[in-house]
Amino acid sequence: MNTPDPPTLTDSRGLGGVIAQDGFDFQLWYALSRVPIWLSNPAFEGVILEGLEDVEARFFAAHADHYRLLERYQVKSGALTPAAVREVFEEFQRFERHYPRTARVQALISASLPSTLRWLARDTARVCAARPFYAPFSDIARASDARLLADLQETFGTDLGRFVAESVEVSELLIANREIAFGTFSAAFGATFPQLEEVSQKSLRRVFDDLCRFAEHNRGTLMQRAALLAPIEQEIGKPLLSATFPLHVRSDRNESNERALEIDASEFSGADGQFPSPAHWRTGLVMPLDATARWLRQHQVTRVALTGSYRLTTGLVLGWSLRSAIGFEIEIGTRSGVWLTDDRPQTDQPQPAWRLIEAQVLDGDRLRVCVGVLRDPLPAVVHAHDISPATILSLMLDQPISSGHVTQASVAAIKNAVVATVSRLKPAHIALYFAGPASLAVALGHRWNSLPPTQLHEFRAAQGDYVATALIGALP
Repeated sequence: MNTPDPPTLTDSRGLGGVIAQDGFDFQLWYALSRVPIWLSNPAFEGVILEGLEDVEARFFAAHADHYRLLERYQVKSGALTPAAVREVFEEFQRFERHYPRTARVQALISASLPSTLRWLARDTARVCAARPFYAPFSDIARASDARLLADLQETFGTDLGRFVAESVEVSELLIANREIAFGTFSAAFGATFPQLEEVSQKSLRRVFDDLCRFAEHNRGTLMQRAALLAPIEQEIGKPLLSATFPLHVRSDRNESNERALEIDASEFSGADGQFPSPAHWRTGLVMPLDATARWLRQHQVTRVALTGSYRLTTGLVLGWSLRSAIGFEIEIGTRSGVWLTDDRPQTDQPQPAWRLIEAQVLDGDRLRVCVGVLRDPLPAVVHAHDISPATILSLMLDQPISSGHVTQASVAAIKNAVVATVSRLKPAHIALYFAGPASLAVALGHRWNSLPPTQLHEFRAAQGDYVATALIGALP
């Protein structure tokens, strides 16, 4: 069987939206109804009308093949036949086969589905909406997913039905005229930004009209985030979003946050005491975070608000990727509040009493560094590697880290000791063993610049030893 050609901007289907004028208003109005939720996502870069698809939005994605993902919407203003619905799904599948892992969602938005297929929008939306509620009851969720899959495969065949179940969303939505379109946009704006309830309908109408004119004049080209923000911020007289960029780390213990750029560190959570190889830490975490830092710098972001849960290695890599030496400051979310990496310790404030044991010699060309808060990693390191304590720089604090300024004072004490030892012994590499709060790991990584390449480690409680994880300080 011949493989269909890949979708392109100049094939007959790609040109169809440009040639046909009917339905463009519906496409435009639907896109504007999505603008508020897109803008609330800091990874959103822009949108194009009538590119390869009717509406396509682009997002930065640290773990994607091209560090970008698309949301793709086929928007149909007229009544559809069952054959037309199948054709849309087949085109979505063709796109996925030729450009795999490029679209995070492909959706059919129809003003009127065939009567025999209206269950598509109803059932898929119902199952999707209820999935988080039933997440603790895997058998319930699994039964609903299996039933929906069976219905789709009965209707569209085994292969296409499975693709639709896994990758396609369907909605039935009628936006019959410009007034309804404005009402839809206004409702979406209010739901997305409830804190701006003082914005009048008159102001929102001016924003809507400006966005309509802008989109009509930029059909087929990228409409960037900043250009979509401009009329909104000009009308409300202040920034729509905080200047501090939200970055959320997802582990195997927390959920996604669509109002933040997400870093998926779930496979680095140490489930069952198992950690990936150093090579996988590099490709799966260090490189995506390096790409994230470069993207943030391109967008003139200098301040990042960090939330989520993560292992110590992930915290160190996060801090190092967003280190002060390349212009970042981090607001680290903790149970006690937000601790700032630019919360500089004052000389008149009490300083944490770190105990220091200096390394006398290197282990080959490597300096081993142990840092502990309330738990000393030194005995386990000595036992695991069968080495002399004289090859280890050890820093130990017998009190908890209680504030942001104590964190920064501790970072300064650790960094000064490591820099002095590196200057004295001149190692080619560092092996770091850290036991302490994740917030300190982030703050330490944030200042871990101008030092030799550093191999990080995680403690395995069951084995009582340390395993090598990520490498920082070297080109990824």
